Amino acid sequence: MELNRNKKLNPNPRIKANFLSSLVFWWINPFMSYGAKKDLEVSDLYDVMPGDNSEELGLRLQREWDNQLAKCNRGGNKPKKPKPSLTKALIKTFGLKFFLVGILVFLEECVFKIGQPICLGQLVYYFGSDNSTITTTQAYLYATGVVLGSGLYTFTHHPFFFSCQHTGMQIRIAACSLVYKKCLLLSQKALGQTTIGQMVNIMSNDVNRYDFSVIFLHYLWVGPLQTLISMVILLHVIGPSCLVGLAVLILFVPLQSWMGKVFSKLRLETAKRTDNRIRTMNEIISAMRVIKMYTWEKPFAKLISDCRRKEIDVIRRTNYFRALNMSLFFTSSKLIIFLTFLVFIFTGNHLTAEKVFVTVSLFNNIRLIMTLFFPGAITMAAEARVSTKRIENFLLLDEIEKNSKANPRPALSDCLIELNQLTVKWPAAGEKEDNTLTDISFNVRPGQVFAIVGQVGCGKSSLLNVILGELFPAKGTCRVAGKVAYASQESWIFSGTVRQNILCGLEYDLKRYKKVVKACALDKDFSLFPNGDQTTVGERGVSLSGGQKARVNLARSLYVDADIYLMDDPLSAVDTHVGRHLFDKAINGYLRDKIRVLVTHQLQYLKDVDQILILKAGRIEAMGSYKEISNSGLDIAKTIDDEELDQEDDNLTRSFSECDIESSISRCGSISNSVRQRVGSVASRSSAKEKKEEKPTFAEESRSSGSVSLKVYWEYFRSGGSCISLLLMTLTCLVTQILFSGSDFWLTLWTNAEELRARQGNVSENSSFLTITETNVSNVTEEIEEIAPFSGEWWKEPDTYTGIYVFTILIVCVFIFSMVRTIHYFLMCMISSINLHNRMFQSIIRAPLLFFDQNPVGRVLNRFTKDIGCMDEMLPSAFFDVITISLTAIGILFLVGLVNPWLLLPILFLSVIFVNLRQFYLKTARDVKRLEATTRSPVFTHLSSSLVGLTTLRAHQCEAIFQQIFDECQDVHSSAWYMFLSTTRWFGIWLDWICVTYVGCVTYACLGLRNSMTGSEAGLAISSAMALTGMFQWGVRQSAEVENQMTSVERVIEYSRLPSEAPLDSITGKKPPETWPLNGNIEFNDMSLRYIEADQPVLKNITCSIRANEKIGIVGRTGAGKSSLIASLFRLAEPDGQIIIDGIDSKSIGLHDLRSKIAIIPQDPVLFSGSLRKNLDPFGQYSDEALWNSLEGAKLKDMVKELSAGLEANMTEGGANFSVGQRQLICLARAILRQNRILVLDEATANVDQKTDSLIQLTIRERFRDCTVLTIAHRLNTIMDSDRVMMLDSGYLKEFGEPAVLLENPKSMFYSLVEQTGPIVASHLTEMAKQASESRRSKRLATVSPKNGINGNSINLGLCPKASQEQGLDESEFELIESCKL
Repeated sequence: MELNRNKKLNPNPRIKANFLSSLVFWWINPFMSYGAKKDLEVSDLYDVMPGDNSEELGLRLQREWDNQLAKCNRGGNKPKKPKPSLTKALIKTFGLKFFLVGILVFLEECVFKIGQPICLGQLVYYFGSDNSTITTTQAYLYATGVVLGSGLYTFTHHPFFFSCQHTGMQIRIAACSLVYKKCLLLSQKALGQTTIGQMVNIMSNDVNRYDFSVIFLHYLWVGPLQTLISMVILLHVIGPSCLVGLAVLILFVPLQSWMGKVFSKLRLETAKRTDNRIRTMNEIISAMRVIKMYTWEKPFAKLISDCRRKEIDVIRRTNYFRALNMSLFFTSSKLIIFLTFLVFIFTGNHLTAEKVFVTVSLFNNIRLIMTLFFPGAITMAAEARVSTKRIENFLLLDEIEKNSKANPRPALSDCLIELNQLTVKWPAAGEKEDNTLTDISFNVRPGQVFAIVGQVGCGKSSLLNVILGELFPAKGTCRVAGKVAYASQESWIFSGTVRQNILCGLEYDLKRYKKVVKACALDKDFSLFPNGDQTTVGERGVSLSGGQKARVNLARSLYVDADIYLMDDPLSAVDTHVGRHLFDKAINGYLRDKIRVLVTHQLQYLKDVDQILILKAGRIEAMGSYKEISNSGLDIAKTIDDEELDQEDDNLTRSFSECDIESSISRCGSISNSVRQRVGSVASRSSAKEKKEEKPTFAEESRSSGSVSLKVYWEYFRSGGSCISLLLMTLTCLVTQILFSGSDFWLTLWTNAEELRARQGNVSENSSFLTITETNVSNVTEEIEEIAPFSGEWWKEPDTYTGIYVFTILIVCVFIFSMVRTIHYFLMCMISSINLHNRMFQSIIRAPLLFFDQNPVGRVLNRFTKDIGCMDEMLPSAFFDVITISLTAIGILFLVGLVNPWLLLPILFLSVIFVNLRQFYLKTARDVKRLEATTRSPVFTHLSSSLVGLTTLRAHQCEAIFQQIFDECQDVHSSAWYMFLSTTRWFGIWLDWICVTYVGCVTYACLGLRNSMTGSEAGLAISSAMALTGMFQWGVRQSAEVENQMTSVERVIEYSRLPSEAPLDSITGKKPPETWPLNGNIEFNDMSLRYIEADQPVLKNITCSIRANEKIGIVGRTGAGKSSLIASLFRLAEPDGQIIIDGIDSKSIGLHDLRSKIAIIPQDPVLFSGSLRKNLDPFGQYSDEALWNSLEGAKLKDMVKELSAGLEANMTEGGANFSVGQRQLICLARAILRQNRILVLDEATANVDQKTDSLIQLTIRERFRDCTVLTIAHRLNTIMDSDRVMMLDSGYLKEFGEPAVLLENPKSMFYSLVEQTGPIVASHLTEMAKQASESRRSKRLATVSPKNGINGNSINLGLCPKASQEQGLDESEFELIESCKL
C-alpha cells in the first residue's frame, strides 16, 4: 500500500490512433497479437486514457454533487426543501457526451435498419413478378443496398456501444471514488449505521449497474421514433392491418415497463439481502481464528446458509419473471406477424412475398427494440436508479465535522489541548444511556506528559476521540491547537511491508525514520526479519506478534511530524522492559518537547508524567501530579502505591525481553525463520547480503491461464441438476428451435401457395375464400371443410385456412416450449449457483488457518461478492443468449440450405476464418478478463483496510494520500476493463464483417439463381442471412463473454477445493467420552510444529508434562513460539510428535472433539454485530441465568445492567461501540460459559487496567480452580503464583519448573528475565514466587499419603538435564521428562 508516483504502465496507443483506426479498433491489433503469443500480466496493460483516471473523474462528480448539496442548503428550513440528487449530478457530469452518442444509434436504427427492408422488398418483388417493372441493374442496386445496410451498421453499432460502455465505466469509476472519499469522512454515528459489508457491496455490485444500464438508455427515444417511421412505411405496404401488430406491440410496452418495476423492487430486495450475507461473511473471514477455536464452524455455516437462502428466495422470483419475459420476447415476433397477416387476409387481401418479408423485417426491427431494448432500458434504468438511490443515501450519511478553514500550524510553544466542562455521548449506542463523558476540564501544554487512567469502559478512548474530533461535545468546548498524531489501542496493520506501515504514505526521510525505529525498539526486530523493514506483513499484521504490531503502530505516529501525540495504551501489548524503553526513549525521549497524552494501564509510569487524570464512569475522579493524587487519600492513590511493585511485576510480564536480544537471543539463533513460517512468507531464503538486496514479494492472487476447461462447464451444469435434467433441457431447447424455424418455413410455403393462387386467379371475389362478415361467420367452418382436403401433399400447397391453423399451432407450441425451456434453464443455473456457493463456503470454513493469514479479507470476499454475483445474475443470461443464438443460427443455415444448398458454400470458407479468429481472440480476452478480476481485489482490500484504520488515517490527515492510493488501484483496474471493452468490440467488428460477407454472397447468389427460386424463397434466404449480421456477432461475443464469466465459476470451484483441516468429528471407535478430559493432564512428546511444510519448524522437539489442574505460565520473547504452542494445542496447524490429553492423542480425534474441550480467551477480542446475547451465546445453548453468571464472573454484570436493553444491547460491527477492554471481558465471559477443564489465556488481560486484571485473575482462580490453565502473559505478576513456568526461546523449551525454584539459580534464563526488571520489582516478584511455593507445599503436606508421599508424585519441574545442571540444581530433586534439545 504505497503511492506509485513514478510507476507508469505502457502509453495507450488509442491516444495516437487516427479516426479510422479508432472507428474499427485497428489500434488494438498489436495488443491482440502480443496476447496470442504469451500470457498477459498487469505490466502489459496500457495506461488509462487521459479522461479516465479515477482522481479526475471523482473530482468532476464531486463538484456536481457539492453543487447539489449547496442548492439544498440554500433551501434553508423550508417545508418542501429539495433533496440533493445524485442522478442530476451524474447527468451534468457525463450527460453531454452520452447524448451526442445518440446520433450514431439514430443512424443505425432509423436509417440503415429501415432502408434495408425496403431494398429487400424491391428485390423480392423483382423475383416474384414475371413482368417485373424492376430492371436487372436496379435489382443489383437494391441488392447492394441490402449489403450496404449490413455494412454501414457495423460502422455505427460498435462505436455506439463502445462509447456507451465507456461512459458507464467512467460513471462507475467516479461513483467509486466518491464513495471511498465519503468513507473517509463518515462520522462515528454514520459508522454505526453502516457496515464494511454494505460498503463493499456498493462498490462491487451497485456501481456495476452503471456499466450496463447506460447501454440501452438511448433506445427509450429511438424505439418510439423507429416505430413511428416503420408504421408509416407499413401503412403504405399492407394498409391498416399493420395497426393490429402495432397494438400488440404497444401492449407489450406497459407489460415490460411493469416488469421493469418488478425487477427494480426485486433488485433492491436482493441488494439488501446480499448486504447482509456479505457483512456476515466479512465478520466470519476476519474472525476465522476464533471461530475455529470456539468450534463455531457448523453454526456459522448455518447462519450463512440462512442468509443465502433469503437471498436466493428473491433471485428465484427474479428468475421466474425473467423466464416469462424472455419467453414473451422469443414468441412476440411470431404473434405480431401472425395477428397482422390474419387481419390482412380476413380483410380480403392476399399475401405476397414482397409484403411478407418487408413486414416481417420491419416488425422484427421494431420488436427487437420495443420488446427487448426498450423494456431492457426501463428495467436497467430502474435497477440503476435503485443503486443510485442506495449510493445517494450513503453519501448523505453524517460526516465528521472538519474546520472549513485550514488554520496555519502554530508554533510549538502556542500548541495546546484545552477542554472546558465537556460532556459527550457516544452516538452509535442508540440507547437511552448515560453520557460517555461528563464535565471534563483540563489543559495540556508543550513538554507535558498527560496520563489518563481508569478502569475498563470509563471513557479513556472516548476522551481521545473527542480530542481527535471523532466525537463532538453535547456541552462544553474542546480546543486543540497543533498538528495531531495518534497511536490506536488496537494496532492497525495493513497488508504491505513494515516500512510502508510506518510511513503510511508519507515521504521516506532516512534520518527521521532511523530515529523512530530506534525509539520504538524495532531495529533489532528488523535485523531478524527475512527482508528487514521490507519484510511483507499480511493483512491485520498476521505475521507479527502482538508486541511488534504495537511498536509498528506507535512508530507510525512518531514518524508523523506533529505537535500533539495521542497514545491509546501503547505499552500494554509489549513486555515491560520494552515498555520502559518505549516510555523513556520514545515518549519521554524522542517526543520530549511535544504535547503527549498517554492512556495507560501501566501505573508504574505515572511517577514520571506531569499530570494524571483518573476517570471513573466518565467523570473526573481525580486530577493532578502523582504526588498530589498520592496525598489526596483516595483509594486509587493507594492502588497506585500498591502498584509501585506491580509496576515492576509488569516488567516481568515481558516474555523474554525483546530488548535483550544481544545477550539472550544471540546464543539461541535468529528467529527470522520463525517469523517467516508464521506468515507463510514467500520471501526466499538467502544470505544476509542477498536479503538486503532482494525485494519483498507479495502473495499474488492465483490466476489460472489458458481456456476454461470443459470440466468447469460440466461441473457448473452438473451442480444444477442430474443428467436426466440436463437431457430434458437439451431436448426442450431443440424442440423449441425446430418449432421456431418451422414457423418461418411454414410462412414461406404458405406465402408461395397464396402467390400461386393469386397468379392463377384462384383468389378472387368468387373463390372459396370468403371474407368474414357478420352474415357469413357461421359458414366458415363448413367452407374450411370443403376447401381443405388434407391429402398427402397438403403441406406443399396449403390453402388459406390450413396455413392459419398450422401457423397458430406452431406459435402456441413455441410459446409453451419456450416457457418450459427458459424456466427449466434458469432454475438449473440458480441451483448450480446455490450448490457452488455452499461448496465454496464449506471449503473456506474448513481451510487451514494459514490460508487466511496468506489471503487478505478483500481477496476472499471478492469471490463471495463479485464472482457469486456474476453466477447469480450475469452468467445465466449470457449463457442463455449463447444457447438460443447458436440454435437460431443453425436454424437459419438449415433454412437457407433448404432454399438452395449452394448458398451454404460460403459458410465453409467463412467458418475457417471464424474458428481461427475466435481462437486468436480468446487467448487475449481470457487473460484480459482474468486481469480485470484480479486487479479488482486490491480495490476492496484497500477499502477494507482504510475503514479499519479510519481514526488513525484522519488523525494523521492521510485521507488525501489514501484517496490517491485508491485512485491508483482503480486506474489499474480501469486499464484492464478498458482493454476488455476494446477487445470485445474489435472481435464484434470482425464477426460482423464475416456476416456482411455472407449476406453479400447470399444476396448476389440469389440474383444469379433467380430462375431456380421463388420470391418467397429468395426473401427467406436473404432475410435470414441479414438476421445473422447483428445476432451472430452478439452470440459469438456472448460465447466469449460466457467463457470470461466462467472464470468466476472457475475461481469459485478453485476455492471449493482448498486443502482442508483434519475431520471435525472423530471416526467411529475413536470418539472420546463426553466427560473427557476428566482431569486435564497434557503431555508433549517430542512435539514440533511448522506452518508450511517446506519451512523450518517454529516449535522444536517440545517434551514436557502438565499435570491436572496445574496453572502454567508461558513466557518467552517475541517469536519464541508462545502463540505457536497454543496453535499446536488447538491443532490450528498439525504438529509432529504427540500431544496427549488425559491419555488420548489429540491427533487421533476430530477437531471439534478436541477444540470444544479447550476454552480460550484470545489475544485480540473478536465480537460480531448483533446483540450482546448473540455474542456470548451465538446459538442459544445457555439460559439467561448462565449468561448473567458469566458476566458477573467477567466483572461486566453491572455495566450490562445499566444498558437499557440489557443482554439485547446492540453491538456495531466488530463491537466498536464497546471499549477494547470490555470486548476482552466479553471473551472472558464466553470462556466462563463453556466450563472446560482446560483454559488458555493468550495475553488476554493486556488491554484492561490493573484493578480489573486483578479481579479477572481472582475470577480465574475461583472459577477455574479445578481446571488446567495455560497463561501467556505480559504482566509477570499474573504468572508468578503459577505452579510452573515454561520458558520458550526460538522454538525450544529452555526451562520448565516452579518459579521459586527457577529463581534460585542465577544462571537460569527466567532469573535473568526477572533481574532485568530492576531490584525492587525482582525482589517483590521473588517474594511472590516464594509465598506461592510455600502455599502449595503446605497444601500438599495437608494431603500427604503415607504410601505414596506427596500425592504419590514428586515435584515435576520437567527441566531438561543440561538446563538443570547450568542452574546448579540437584537433578535428584526433579522428575525428568525426556531431555529438551538445546
